[in-house]
Amino acid sequence: MMPNVVVIVSDHLSTRAVGAYGESDWADTPNIDRLAGRGAVFENMYTSYPLCGPSRAAFWTGRYPHDTGVLCNGLKVQGPDILPNESVPEDMPTIGESFKNAGYHTIHFGKCHDSGGLRGFEIVADGTRESEHVPVGYPENNDTWKDNWAMDRFAEWAEGGFPDPFCAVVDLQNPHNICGWIGEHSSLDGPVAHAISPENLPELPSNNKVTDWDSLPLPIRYLCCSHNRAGQTSHYTDEDWRYYIDAFRHYAKMADEHVGTILRLLEEGGVLDDTLVVLMADHGDAMGSHQMATKQVSFYEETVRVPFVVAGPGVPNGGQRVATLTSLLDLFPGLCEYAGIEVPDGLSGVSFAPLLKKEEVQREFVAAEWYSEWGCTVSPGRMIRSARFKYTCYLEGSGGAADPTGGEELYDLETDRGEMVNLAADPAYRAVLLEHREMLKQHIREQEDPFYTQKVVVDKRWRSHALGYQHHSGPTAPMAARP
Repeated sequence: MMPNVVVIVSDHLSTRAVGAYGESDWADTPNIDRLAGRGAVFENMYTSYPLCGPSRAAFWTGRYPHDTGVLCNGLKVQGPDILPNESVPEDMPTIGESFKNAGYHTIHFGKCHDSGGLRGFEIVADGTRESEHVPVGYPENNDTWKDNWAMDRFAEWAEGGFPDPFCAVVDLQNPHNICGWIGEHSSLDGPVAHAISPENLPELPSNNKVTDWDSLPLPIRYLCCSHNRAGQTSHYTDEDWRYYIDAFRHYAKMADEHVGTILRLLEEGGVLDDTLVVLMADHGDAMGSHQMATKQVSFYEETVRVPFVVAGPGVPNGGQRVATLTSLLDLFPGLCEYAGIEVPDGLSGVSFAPLLKKEEVQREFVAAEWYSEWGCTVSPGRMIRSARFKYTCYLEGSGGAADPTGGEELYDLETDRGEMVNLAADPAYRAVLLEHREMLKQHIREQEDPFYTQKVVVDKRWRSHALGYQHHSGPTAPMAARP
């Protein structure tokens, strides 16, 4: 019997906002937690690119962003030479095509932003439905309204009877509505009225403050100049950050409620026990760590380590914890192996299916990439996450492939989970640094990654103010690029 598959993607969801991960005392996600309780929670799942479009194009194809050519969310000011491809190459296999060719009914609801990665799925038309009640303090925009619409369409489809077998994707926008909340909370657009008093707000993360700006690569030092939301939050007070975290909790709960609806409809339709359900995010959110909001350019845990929960036939019940290093690129081969579908050649990921049976999967490291958000500022970077350490390398401010000193970070995640102390210049960790440099070089050779030949594109006016986001003034590069 061919198992059904439902993949739920929650845009922007942080592990800290999911109760099953146990990283906060304020998370309010009972439905995701229930799913986790009867399946497997992947504790070290990493995105290949902490940005919507490139991440999605990558995990739907199982190929790194430099392979898909989808390297940013779109272009605003630069020429086409900045972005190799605006869509996934036609000859690159996708999950939808593989499942459709295997006889599955393939259908997609909600957010796309896939740059062709969803080929093979029937795409249900997008739309919006405003909420009947919007609580004070949590303004809504198209992110929430599109989720309302997508869930209406999923319910209609479910009530018509599930085809056999099916592979369905429900792409939720939330908690992405936090981006609009930031805009409305900034001085540019006016304040948000608050519904709760400060004493009831979530606490700040322990790594909220940056203590050594000089140790950070240039793209991170000046993040406030290259990203709209970072510019808007650059002068946040501690209380502002706590309201931000509270708002994120709210939008994550909205996504969780939709997860509950999906599970209920599957159960009422008599197919839940025959369906593999995957809950995941395309990337995370900084959640106030390192004085950052949303995501962009950095490879800190909050943005690159994502929720990934799997439950269904053959998955041991009882909340199994999977600590193995894994990548969202593993989604494609993992789903294929689980469903008994031939895995296409050339995929960059490794099947997660053996981990569901508690089998060992050896992996030295996982990798991630950064290029640009909108083409306004291009800051190529790479991440290597090994068993204990995280190494990052940015071309800007470095000596290039031969001597990348100055654009590097090295964190000991065993002793410094918050990534507060950059060890790249510490003589005591010289051997570890060299080892991880070699890992990156090896990865680049094997993957034919053009990282060392990519170009940095930075307008010097976005590198002019004193260090510290609190010194930011004026527009960001994307804002300045607007016509």
